[in-house]
Amino acid sequence: MNYILSMDCKNLLQKQNINLKKAELNEIDKILEVYSERMQWFREKEIKQWGKYLEHHPKSEFEEVICKGDYFILERNNKIVAGFELSTDSKYWDDNKTKAYYIYKLVTRVGNKEIGNIVFDICKDLAKANNKEYLRLDCLSTNQKLNDIYESHNFKLVKTGCKEDYHYSLRECKID
Repeated sequence: MNYILSMDCKNLLQKQNINLKKAELNEIDKILEVYSERMQWFREKEIKQWGKYLEHHPKSEFEEVICKGDYFILERNNKIVAGFELSTDSKYWDDNKTKAYYIYKLVTRVGNKEIGNIVFDICKDLAKANNKEYLRLDCLSTNQKLNDIYESHNFKLVKTGCKEDYHYSLRECKID
């Protein structure tokens, strides 16, 4: 993956005092801490999301993604404020032909509202730099608020489905 950001994206990160980097294995416990914090926030807000996320996505899965160089973190003042996997693996899409990146494991630290917007800007920038036609993601189909957020970032609903107990929406954003 070409890891070169546009000047606009670099300026955005600099303005927000954010550092983007590929995660390293020695950071995994700090990364998982952000997921645990977000899972607790969901429970407190009574949002049915990620009830067993780290059971379904164990530490070993994160280690594998980090070793492949597909997991990124955003830091502010040496503290992780977001993490995400950007991959060519089309897990739910069953499509290895389309020129696309797939966003998985997207998490933001509680209290950092605008970080998600920045993550999408970065992913779109990296997709464009690597000649991808689409950014794709999946999410829980019953989480309307999350689906609305993705829709507001131009991730259009392509289809819904179910795999085991996971009822999902598949969404994609055309890269211009």
